[in-house]
Amino acid sequence: MPGPATRIAAGVAARIAAGVAAAVVATSTVTVPGSPASAGEPVQYPDQGLVFYSSNPTEVVGRQATPDDVCRPVPADATWALGWSGGFHVVPGYRTADCGGRADNLNSFHSWSKGTYLSYRAPAYLYELPPLPAN
Repeated sequence: MPGPATRIAAGVAARIAAGVAAAVVATSTVTVPGSPASAGEPVQYPDQGLVFYSSNPTEVVGRQATPDDVCRPVPADATWALGWSGGFHVVPGYRTADCGGRADNLNSFHSWSKGTYLSYRAPAYLYELPPLPAN
């Protein structure tokens, strides 16, 4: 019988596969514009950068091309986000408009209720090594 870690990994893989399958089905029936996001843009697979999505219907409601550590508003209709490319490893989301208080990672294969997060910051430095101290 598989151990707990194996069962958890299988569950995560199944959720990821279901999300990718839904995106493939959605894009197979629509024409996708190549311009930056406008509200109501259809889902495309694969995509680029950080993309915010709504859930019903599933549409692109916002984009960011590269991380820059600027506090930005979460699109009002967003209920999930995915960093397709460009270094969006961690995207802290805040329940305040000024990126203050406790943060939750928005880029981790989970969704939230519309309006839960009001701002986010996409740090550009999380995976760079700090400088070595002088001896």
